[in-house]
Amino acid sequence: MTTSSLSPLDRVKMALAAIAESQAASNIRLDRIERLIESNARAIAAHGEEVRTSLADRVNIVEGVAVQRSPAQTARPARPAEALLRGSKPTINPFEVTLERLGAAIKMGLYDPGDQLPSERDMAQMMGISRTTVREAIGLLVAQGVLVVKRGRAGGTFVSNQPPLPTVLEVRQKLTATGATLAEILDHRLIVEAGIAELAAQRAEEAQVDELQDLVNRMRQIDVFSEYRKLDIWFHLLVAKATQTNRLPALVADIHAELTDLLQTAPYSKAQRIHSTQQHQDIVDAIRQHNGDRARQLMQEHILATTSFLKGLL
Repeated sequence: MTTSSLSPLDRVKMALAAIAESQAASNIRLDRIERLIESNARAIAAHGEEVRTSLADRVNIVEGVAVQRSPAQTARPARPAEALLRGSKPTINPFEVTLERLGAAIKMGLYDPGDQLPSERDMAQMMGISRTTVREAIGLLVAQGVLVVKRGRAGGTFVSNQPPLPTVLEVRQKLTATGATLAEILDHRLIVEAGIAELAAQRAEEAQVDELQDLVNRMRQIDVFSEYRKLDIWFHLLVAKATQTNRLPALVADIHAELTDLLQTAPYSKAQRIHSTQQHQDIVDAIRQHNGDRARQLMQEHILATTSFLKGLL
């Protein structure tokens, strides 16, 4: 079948498919898409919603705008990692921000060794960047041994079974390179997460408090630091989610992303885990009682304990 024998709608679909698969998708100019619309106006008029939805996705990807879907339009449940990947749209250096967020999600254990990452297109939509930027970040993480790429029908991008861990020296060098100090990061966390705990106590739904309690119960049964760390991160993300404010989980994810390298280098003790778990339990109790002042105070004490520990490490 020749292109000329296709219906106007089929020609639109074919053109859109070419745009989706193009390696240079980020360089496609919108005027080309506009000419496509004009030349197939009749098909679009007859099948408007179907074509407009597909075109809108392509335009948003080209322009670096995350496509938002309603719950009814997506069957895949959100993962904890998505709070970190979404964040705010990068405006200064999308490549460096992408590399940091994706690497942090892996180091934080939000993706386990062997896990398959979302497709380049899905990550581009989540992060509000081009597929080219995602591809470049993945390439560097593959070179570092953090990710592996498998070809074939069951292929994709996967977390390495043994991702490399940073040293204390590397963490110090990274902090120096970014111009941030550990004190600044920890002060930021203290102010933000204490306020979040207070707001969560005022707004948390019963099901969310139950989910927090389930996490604390699981923490009591975990004796492997890497597994405990994942539950700890998810606990703080859930507290932020309980505020019913969409921006706060991403903010908490960014904070923990900055700390994750340092925490991976920290020595682990069972006594520390037991104490931290009890603090988590006290925070859940205050949230369940809708005691905002108590929740704020307990979160401050919890963060200050971690602050003293990390400052001693560096």
